[in-house]
Amino acid sequence: MLLRQARRITCPLTGLVVCALLAGCMESRSASVGPGGTLAPAGAQASDLTAHSPAPDVPRDERSHGMFQSLTGINGDAVAAVQLSSKPAYVWFDPVAAKPGTVDQAPTRICAKRGSLVENSYITRPEDNAPGVQVLVVECLS
Repeated sequence: MLLRQARRITCPLTGLVVCALLAGCMESRSASVGPGGTLAPAGAQASDLTAHSPAPDVPRDERSHGMFQSLTGINGDAVAAVQLSSKPAYVWFDPVAAKPGTVDQAPTRICAKRGSLVENSYITRPEDNAPGVQVLVVECLS
Protein backbone atom coordinates (compact mmCIF):
# COMPACT_ATOMS: atom_id res chain seq x y z
CA MET A 1 0.00 0.00 0.00
CA LEU A 2 2.78 2.44 0.86
CA LEU A 3 4.62 1.59 -2.33
CA ARG A 4 1.46 2.18 -4.37
CA GLN A 5 1.02 5.58 -2.71
CA ALA A 6 4.69 6.34 -3.30
CA ARG A 7 4.24 5.65 -7.02
CA ARG A 8 1.31 8.06 -7.19
CA ILE A 9 3.45 10.91 -5.96
CA THR A 10 4.62 13.05 -8.87
CA CYS A 11 8.27 12.94 -7.89
CA PRO A 12 9.45 9.31 -7.59
CA LEU A 13 12.40 10.22 -5.38
CA THR A 14 10.06 11.73 -2.80
CA GLY A 15 8.18 8.43 -2.62
CA LEU A 16 11.40 6.52 -2.03
CA VAL A 17 12.41 8.94 0.73
CA VAL A 18 9.03 8.48 2.41
CA CYS A 19 9.35 4.68 2.25
CA ALA A 20 12.90 4.85 3.63
CA LEU A 21 11.81 7.04 6.52
CA LEU A 22 8.95 4.70 7.40
CA ALA A 23 11.23 1.66 7.21
CA GLY A 24 13.54 3.28 9.76
CA CYS A 25 10.70 3.38 12.27
CA MET A 26 10.36 -0.40 12.41
CA GLU A 27 11.73 -2.23 15.42
CA SER A 28 12.37 -5.94 15.82
CA ARG A 29 12.90 -7.86 19.02
CA SER A 30 13.83 -11.44 19.61
CA ALA A 31 13.24 -13.15 22.90
CA SER A 32 14.89 -16.52 23.23
CA VAL A 33 15.71 -18.06 26.57
CA GLY A 34 18.25 -20.78 27.05
CA PRO A 35 17.75 -24.15 28.73
CA GLY A 36 17.20 -23.90 32.45
CA GLY A 37 17.16 -20.12 32.22
CA THR A 38 20.94 -19.90 32.60
CA LEU A 39 21.82 -19.29 28.94
CA ALA A 40 21.76 -15.73 27.69
CA PRO A 41 19.59 -15.00 24.66
CA ALA A 42 21.24 -15.41 21.28
CA GLY A 43 20.73 -11.69 20.67
CA ALA A 44 22.42 -10.75 23.93
CA GLN A 45 22.93 -7.06 24.54
CA ALA A 46 26.35 -5.59 25.34
CA SER A 47 25.43 -5.21 29.03
CA ASP A 48 24.52 -8.93 29.16
CA LEU A 49 27.89 -9.90 27.72
CA THR A 50 29.83 -8.04 30.41
CA ALA A 51 28.00 -9.79 33.26
CA HIS A 52 30.55 -12.64 33.05
CA SER A 53 34.31 -12.49 32.75
CA PRO A 54 35.57 -12.61 29.16
CA ALA A 55 36.49 -15.92 27.55
CA PRO A 56 39.91 -16.54 25.97
CA ASP A 57 40.80 -14.90 22.65
CA VAL A 58 39.42 -16.49 19.50
CA PRO A 59 41.85 -19.32 18.64
CA ARG A 60 42.81 -20.40 15.15
CA ASP A 61 40.84 -23.57 14.42
CA GLU A 62 41.46 -25.29 11.09
CA ARG A 63 38.69 -27.89 11.44
CA SER A 64 35.88 -27.90 8.87
CA HIS A 65 32.54 -26.19 9.30
CA GLY A 66 30.91 -29.61 9.13
CA MET A 67 32.95 -30.69 12.16
CA PHE A 68 31.83 -27.59 14.09
CA GLN A 69 28.21 -28.36 13.30
CA SER A 70 28.50 -32.00 14.35
CA LEU A 71 30.16 -31.01 17.66
CA THR A 72 27.83 -28.16 18.63
CA GLY A 73 24.66 -28.33 16.54
CA ILE A 74 25.21 -24.69 15.54
CA ASN A 75 25.45 -24.25 11.77
CA GLY A 76 29.13 -24.46 10.84
CA ASP A 77 29.30 -21.15 8.98
CA ALA A 78 28.43 -19.34 12.21
CA VAL A 79 31.17 -20.99 14.31
CA ALA A 80 34.70 -19.55 14.37
CA ALA A 81 36.29 -22.07 16.76
CA VAL A 82 35.45 -24.80 19.27
CA GLN A 83 37.40 -25.87 22.35
CA LEU A 84 35.70 -28.84 23.99
CA SER A 85 38.72 -30.43 25.67
CA SER A 86 38.88 -27.77 28.40
CA LYS A 87 36.63 -27.31 31.40
CA PRO A 88 34.54 -25.30 30.67
CA ALA A 89 34.03 -25.82 26.93
CA TYR A 90 34.09 -22.77 24.63
CA VAL A 91 32.34 -22.12 21.33
CA TRP A 92 33.22 -18.89 19.50
CA PHE A 93 30.36 -17.98 17.15
CA ASP A 94 28.64 -15.23 15.18
CA PRO A 95 25.19 -14.70 16.74
CA VAL A 96 23.80 -13.10 13.59
CA ALA A 97 24.78 -16.06 11.37
CA ALA A 98 23.64 -18.75 13.86
CA LYS A 99 20.28 -20.30 13.02
CA PRO A 100 17.59 -19.56 15.62
CA GLY A 101 17.51 -22.05 18.48
CA THR A 102 20.82 -23.74 17.67
CA VAL A 103 22.82 -21.78 20.25
CA ASP A 104 20.22 -22.58 22.93
CA GLN A 105 20.49 -26.31 22.17
CA ALA A 106 24.29 -26.44 21.91
CA PRO A 107 25.06 -26.89 25.67
CA THR A 108 22.90 -30.02 25.86
CA ARG A 109 24.57 -31.46 22.77
CA ILE A 110 28.11 -30.66 23.98
CA CYS A 111 27.57 -32.23 27.40
CA ALA A 112 25.82 -35.26 25.89
CA LYS A 113 28.97 -35.92 23.82
CA ARG A 114 30.87 -35.93 27.14
CA GLY A 115 28.30 -38.26 28.66
CA SER A 116 27.00 -35.82 31.25
CA LEU A 117 24.38 -33.13 31.86
CA VAL A 118 24.65 -29.34 31.63
CA GLU A 119 25.68 -27.70 34.90
CA ASN A 120 25.75 -24.11 33.61
CA SER A 121 26.04 -22.21 30.34
CA TYR A 122 26.21 -18.56 29.37
CA ILE A 123 27.29 -16.26 26.58
CA THR A 124 30.12 -13.77 27.00
CA ARG A 125 32.66 -11.95 24.83
CA PRO A 126 36.23 -12.94 23.94
CA GLU A 127 39.13 -11.15 25.65
CA ASP A 128 40.35 -9.76 22.33
CA ASN A 129 36.88 -8.25 21.69
CA ALA A 130 36.79 -9.67 18.16
CA PRO A 131 33.98 -7.81 16.39
CA GLY A 132 30.80 -9.81 15.86
CA VAL A 133 32.02 -12.77 17.93
CA GLN A 134 30.41 -14.07 21.10
CA VAL A 135 31.49 -17.04 23.18
CA LEU A 136 29.22 -19.77 24.48
CA VAL A 137 30.70 -21.12 27.71
CA VAL A 138 29.43 -24.57 28.73
CA GLU A 139 30.10 -26.29 32.06
CA CYS A 140 29.08 -29.96 32.27
CA LEU A 141 28.53 -32.00 35.43
CA SER A 142 31.50 -34.21 36.26
